[in-house]
Amino acid sequence: MADIRLMPVMGMNNVAEDAALMTQGDDGRLFLRDAVNVDLTPAGKAHLRQGLQRVSTHNYRNLWQSPLHKDVFGTLGASWVKIDPQTWDALPLTTMGDGRVSHVVLNSLVCAAGPAGIMTYDGTKAQRLTIDTPASPLVLSGSGSLVAGKYGLAVAWLRGTLESSTSAVAHVDVAANGALDVTMPYCMDASITAARLYMTEPNGGELRRVGDFPVDAVNINIPVGPELGDFPPFRHLSPMPTGDFLKYWRGRLVTSRANVIRFSEAMAYHVHDERHGFVQMPQRVTFLEPVDGGLWVGQVDHVAFLAGSSPADLTMSRKSSRAPVPFSA
Repeated sequence: MADIRLMPVMGMNNVAEDAALMTQGDDGRLFLRDAVNVDLTPAGKAHLRQGLQRVSTHNYRNLWQSPLHKDVFGTLGASWVKIDPQTWDALPLTTMGDGRVSHVVLNSLVCAAGPAGIMTYDGTKAQRLTIDTPASPLVLSGSGSLVAGKYGLAVAWLRGTLESSTSAVAHVDVAANGALDVTMPYCMDASITAARLYMTEPNGGELRRVGDFPVDAVNINIPVGPELGDFPPFRHLSPMPTGDFLKYWRGRLVTSRANVIRFSEAMAYHVHDERHGFVQMPQRVTFLEPVDGGLWVGQVDHVAFLAGSSPADLTMSRKSSRAPVPFSA
C-alpha cells in the first residue's frame, strides 16, 4: 500500500468531495473537514494545542464559584480566601484549616465547611456560623425575697438575634427570704453580643427566660422573683458539626464525615440534635447530593438513596452495585 502524505495541511474545506481533500505527488496537499485541539502553521504543520496555562503561582485548592454572586472562593494553605479571577489575587477571609472545604449558598450568604468549622461570608466579613455552648453559671444563695426552694439556672449566648444552645443547668437550694447570686461564664467569642439567662420556678423543672445581659456582666443578683418569659428554643442541642461535605436540603444544612450524615435543625442551621439528627451509613460517604425526594449518597462500592422529607423518616435503598467516583456528584 502506498504511503499517504498527511502534510502539508492547507486548511479547512467543508464543501469539496472527500476525494478532493487530498492530492498526491510531490506537491501533495491535504484539506481537513474539522480540526480539534490543533493549531496549523502557515507551512501546513499541525501542532497539538496547549490545553493548560499557568495563571497563578499560588497553590489554590477547593476552588468554587458562587452561582448567586459569581464570586470565587478557595483555600490557600490554612486560609479561606476570596479570589479575583482576573488577577488571581487572594483576599484572606478567615482561618479554615488545611484540608477539604465544601461550599454552599445559604440565604444569600456563602457558607463553607472545613476543618476549623462552618463559616459564613456576607460580602464584608467572615465569621463562624455556629456558637459554642456556654459553660454553666456559678450560682450561690444570698439574702433577698425569693420563695424557698430549689432553683435551676442556665445561660445561652446571643449573636444579634441568633441564640446558642443552652448550657447545662446549675441548681442551688434557696432558703426563705433568699436570693440568687449568679456568676456568668467567661465568653471568649468576640462576636457574641449578649448573654441570655434562664431560670426555673422554685422546685420546678422548666427553664424560662429571665433577661438579656451584657457579655461583660460577670455578677448578677436576683433578690426577688422575676417575671419569666419564653422557654429556651435550643435546649439539649449542640453546635452544628462540620464535615467533608456541606449541602442544603429542605431547610437544613447537611454535613457528613466518615460514614455519618448529620442534619441541622429546620431553619436553625447553627444547631444540631445529637440524639436524632443523624443517619449512619454502612460505608464511608464518598459524595452527597440532595434532591427534593431525598439524598443520593456515594458509598465505597455502591450508591445509596435516602428517600424521605426529614431525617426522621429517611429510608435507605441500594441503587447501584458499582463503585462511584469519589466527590463526583
